[in-house]
Amino acid sequence: MDSPNDLQTNASLLIVEIGNSHITVATSIGALIPTNVRFGLDQIDRVIEYAREAWIALPDDREKAVAGASVVPDVMARLREPLAESLQSPMLEVGDELHRPMVLALEQPECVGVDRVCSAAAAYETLQRACVVASFGTAITIDCVNDEGVFMGGAIMPGLNLQAKSLHEGTAALPLVKVEPTGAAFGASTEQAIRNGILYGVVGALREIVERYATELNGWPQLIVTGGQAELVKAECDFIDNVVPDLCIRGIALAYRKHFAAFDD
Repeated sequence: MDSPNDLQTNASLLIVEIGNSHITVATSIGALIPTNVRFGLDQIDRVIEYAREAWIALPDDREKAVAGASVVPDVMARLREPLAESLQSPMLEVGDELHRPMVLALEQPECVGVDRVCSAAAAYETLQRACVVASFGTAITIDCVNDEGVFMGGAIMPGLNLQAKSLHEGTAALPLVKVEPTGAAFGASTEQAIRNGILYGVVGALREIVERYATELNGWPQLIVTGGQAELVKAECDFIDNVVPDLCIRGIALAYRKHFAAFDD
């Protein structure tokens, strides 16, 4: 007979990820992520409505649970109680009710964004070797995990859209542009020059940072990218190994399962 913790470890999950610009609601059944839908931060009612539909659709042949992670505390505070009431099940949050899914070699591990930790843990769980996880969203984070599965830290820089917005708002004449490939080495217009500067600058920063990690690791790590603009950056690189759009979602599921598995040891 399965123990209560076995049932929890093998539960079907409704997962809520709150990022700086969106809320993602997903489901996790074993190793599968069958649903994954994004909403705006101001769409709390739609999030609850969709989450309830996804919750009902989860299979009834195993336990069900809700796991979440957030880098925007006030949005989590607005969502958490109404969602629990709608589903009649509490949300277990990574870093609060759920342990973080890996060891962090940092002075203040509690200050590291839980999304970074979850994504890094999911990548290492699959690779079981040193890796770098770069996430391209509102901010760009480039984090390193060593061969022993320890989160070593990383680098943070403004995301592509944030860079474009900053140039526009911080200057008198530069336009706000959508960052996209120009197909040209030389920016023949102001718009092209901004696009090239941001996109190729990010590619160059990614290469430089990963090379510095490789020096410390004494070997080139696997490079996994995620986030809303990961494909855009990947198209301009020849050194990215994989794009995994739902990496953080997988990391939240991993955090839940590792938390309860620990009680069976």
